[in-house]
Amino acid sequence: MDDAILEPLKAFKTQYERQFSDNANAMLDDMVKRSGIDVAENRATAKAYRAELAIAKKIGDKLSSHKALNGFFIFLTVAGIVSALVGIYLLVSGVTLAGGLCVGIGLAVAGVMLGVILGVMKPKIKDFEKAQAKHREKAAVLLDKCNRQMAPFNSLFDTNMTKKLIEKTIPLLEIDDNFGIRRYDYLSGKYGFPCDAPENRSTIGILTGEILGNPFVVDRELVSFMGSETYWGHLLITWTTTYTDSDGHVHTQTHTQTLTASVTKPMPRFKEETRLIYGNEAAPDLCFTHTPSHAEDMSENQLERHVKRGTKKIRKKQEKALKNGGSNFTEMGNEEFDVLFGATDRTNEVQFRLLFTPLAQKNMLELMKDDYGFGDDFTFSKRGCVNYISSEHSASWDMDDDPSKFYSYDIDLSREKFTSFNKNYFKSLYFDLAPLLSIPLYQQMKPHEYIYQETYGRNYTPYEAEYMANAIGQAAFAHPLSATNSILKTAIINEDGASDHVEITAYSYRTENRVDFVPVLGMDGFMHSVPVPWKEYIPIENRSTVKLKELGLSGKEYESKLRTSHLGELLSRYGKNAYAHGLLCCLVDATDDSFDREITEVMK
Repeated sequence: MDDAILEPLKAFKTQYERQFSDNANAMLDDMVKRSGIDVAENRATAKAYRAELAIAKKIGDKLSSHKALNGFFIFLTVAGIVSALVGIYLLVSGVTLAGGLCVGIGLAVAGVMLGVILGVMKPKIKDFEKAQAKHREKAAVLLDKCNRQMAPFNSLFDTNMTKKLIEKTIPLLEIDDNFGIRRYDYLSGKYGFPCDAPENRSTIGILTGEILGNPFVVDRELVSFMGSETYWGHLLITWTTTYTDSDGHVHTQTHTQTLTASVTKPMPRFKEETRLIYGNEAAPDLCFTHTPSHAEDMSENQLERHVKRGTKKIRKKQEKALKNGGSNFTEMGNEEFDVLFGATDRTNEVQFRLLFTPLAQKNMLELMKDDYGFGDDFTFSKRGCVNYISSEHSASWDMDDDPSKFYSYDIDLSREKFTSFNKNYFKSLYFDLAPLLSIPLYQQMKPHEYIYQETYGRNYTPYEAEYMANAIGQAAFAHPLSATNSILKTAIINEDGASDHVEITAYSYRTENRVDFVPVLGMDGFMHSVPVPWKEYIPIENRSTVKLKELGLSGKEYESKLRTSHLGELLSRYGKNAYAHGLLCCLVDATDDSFDREITEVMK
């Protein structure tokens, strides 16, 4: 327990947040040193660049206002000419006084405006355009200089830096390079992690690792579900009526009315869901569900009233359980924890108390009530040895550590981008793990030995295969008639040495235009069929194949390999591809049998 996090919220506030920031800054300082860039020179150049941009913008604002004013003067010129033409017409018509005034005033206005436009506005506009172009050109030169200054520094950013920072800050936390087949076997064989996700879910983000030997997976999925859409139609109807006026004359009157109708039809929807899955052998028979209380948003009075109301409900539930002769639900003796954490659907009281000791209850309450992190925005579901955490904050967690997002012409902006991204990444991951870290038994429970399979029939997990296919992009796999997003699912075809030959099935929908005729009663007293156009969504599938192979290179090493070997030339023959998590995924012909051999050869 020496490495255990006994109080996760306190540890984050007083230790880990500061340490992580220090580690990130130390990493950046080391990059500055290794790159050899002159920070002071870059700051001066960046400052000069922004100054030129500011001047160009200021001139641009003046240019815009002068162009607008010039447009107004042109309008007055045209108005003067029109006035003169009207005056000439009046003179010809014999209206001499008005005609003379119109001609005189019109020509005067047009003349003066033309003089201002040609003599004043045009030269000023031209001067502003030249000045703006001059400062933009200076800014472009300075930006190019900044980029050349920053190039050695930018080139040092790599895909594994966030992982290194997290592991250095919290040594008990280990993060995998990718979701390996042995980790997958461990989670599924030992803890009951589901092997196959439903066909309406596809992995678009994945992160795996372990806490003191207990494995976890962060899985971000694109999920399709059938929603509905309301379509509207309109029909214009016309009818006539007759009436007799007071003089006995008969008249006919035409009436119109626009009839409106609607139909609601099924329509596929798509959303992203992120969840953390954690395996632990503690309390193996226990199942429960906690849903967010958002206690962090409650004032002390609101919290007190909420607990009071909740306590009454919990006591009624306990009384009911006792009357039925059972003991499947008993209060914990901590009203605040009972109400805020809930979990009244728990299946094993003894094991629930084994997990939620007084310290665990204290940790959980602090986590739920304090808004320093994210408060109680999480759902915590335990199903035997598998725990699921889904949080509201994870929906906005940027999991993509693409190094290019840290590039900048300015050393200070680059540092800000890097530290901001990594602080948010670390905080999101930490507070998804925090409900689990709040339970001391989870950290005390070391996993028992597991006997791995000798053979797996594949090299890489279906989760990584889905992730890599999505990294290539849905467009590469979608059916030609697809009108929606695609859910990409994988199936192993065969192993090809150290590569996997994988079939990708893209599930999506095509559309057909339909029209329903809805009867609507008009004011003419008749029923009318109002046409309502709508779209029918019809499921379709498209199958493709990819090859997946681990190269074990960082992002920068892979880019270097593309430039300095025949790898780039080889991949151009295979077409669309992606590289992430140390894995290469290429779209290949179904009959391809040379991928593994050729990639292995070029990597020597």
